[in-house]
Amino acid sequence: MSLHPGHCHQGEPENNFILKIISYGHSNGPLVVPDNPNRVKLLYSVRDVSNPPNLLRKKYSGMSRRLQKEIFLSKQGKARMEQILECVDSQMVKMTEDYSRAPTPEIVTDADVDASKESPRELVVGIMCEEGRHRSVAFAEELGKTVTKKPRWVIEVQHRDLDDIGSSEEDKEDGNNEKEGSVSPRLGKRSSKAAKHKDMEKKKMLGKRISAFVDGDF
Repeated sequence: MSLHPGHCHQGEPENNFILKIISYGHSNGPLVVPDNPNRVKLLYSVRDVSNPPNLLRKKYSGMSRRLQKEIFLSKQGKARMEQILECVDSQMVKMTEDYSRAPTPEIVTDADVDASKESPRELVVGIMCEEGRHRSVAFAEELGKTVTKKPRWVIEVQHRDLDDIGSSEEDKEDGNNEKEGSVSPRLGKRSSKAAKHKDMEKKKMLGKRISAFVDGDF
């Protein structure tokens, strides 16, 4: 689980609201979120968003910056992200405004008490793809980073079906792989700097051998 803290005004209680973003896979069953008057649920499917290339999916999960970039460079992925972001942002504003209308302790009626009890302070956003490892994870992470941070809101990102063992180390090293000249799962080539350096070293060695052969020292 990754946390994206919101901002808190001084003098106000912290963590009055929580935005919980959960990725999950359709093939692993529905997302079970118990009904609660203090909770609002928004569920989105991104199964129709194009998957990244198979070689990329085999090596990385949706936590990978490389895989996220592949998804959100497409018009379809970008448009869906903007749609989800707008809906979530609007719901957060509505919940904050509704809660702020709660009665003050000095003047409270029975109707006010009932209304304040029904004012939700937890927003659960479920994002579903097929397996819960790539697209939904990428969308959940991106939403947690880009949603407008609001006073007294804390943001949590959870991945129900992402196996922490196996792909996590590769995802962590994702940002360093290209610098080290590793093979790109999509292009199948080393990064240009590493390739040029290695080619120069080969040419130098070949030049020395040719020179030694011509001089008779081979």
